[in-house]
Amino acid sequence: MLELGCGGGVFADELALAHAPAPVVALDLLLHALAYAQHRAAHLWSVQGDLHDLAFADRTFGLVTALDVVDQREVDPAAALTEIHRVLQPHGWLLVRVSAHGWLQGAHDQAFNTGRRYARAELLALLAGAGFVVSRVTYVNLLLAGPIAAVRLLQRWRLAPFLPALYQNRLADALLRRSLAVEAGWLSHRDLPLGISLCVLAQKADSASSRM
Repeated sequence: MLELGCGGGVFADELALAHAPAPVVALDLLLHALAYAQHRAAHLWSVQGDLHDLAFADRTFGLVTALDVVDQREVDPAAALTEIHRVLQPHGWLLVRVSAHGWLQGAHDQAFNTGRRYARAELLALLAGAGFVVSRVTYVNLLLAGPIAAVRLLQRWRLAPFLPALYQNRLADALLRRSLAVEAGWLSHRDLPLGISLCVLAQKADSASSRM
């Protein structure tokens, strides 16, 4: 398994624990992120790399995850998805999450290097163009979508300041964690019709399917 843009390695560590002893590779462009990931989970194979030019052989991985990566400012999404397709095994899986709704673009995205927010149809077209067959599509981050969207729009219209301290607030963090835990229970059975992010599970098409 390969996680692209692993950051501090939290999700890669969860993958490794859930699917032991299967190996997990945690890849990021930033060395300080990799150092932190390696510190928290020494069993991870941490690799510095660029998702436009992955230093792995064709058909290496059964699963690639790209959470909040394809929407980053410096990323060419079509090129990145093509490279992900290359390193996946036949019928391998891709889990991708991106920011949704272009009308929410604002100060938050600038602070977190989000280059674009995707419409559902736009993301699905990109995946199909790269040779993926979509298995599941759902929005995520629904329960707090209302207040989050309100704050983002007020910031975009310069009616409210961007407050970095909010992202270090323990109460806000606990509320977000709780809402995501509730959503996780729902998503184990069914999709969400709305939310501020999009999640897609897609499978690498075989050669015969891609020619049809």
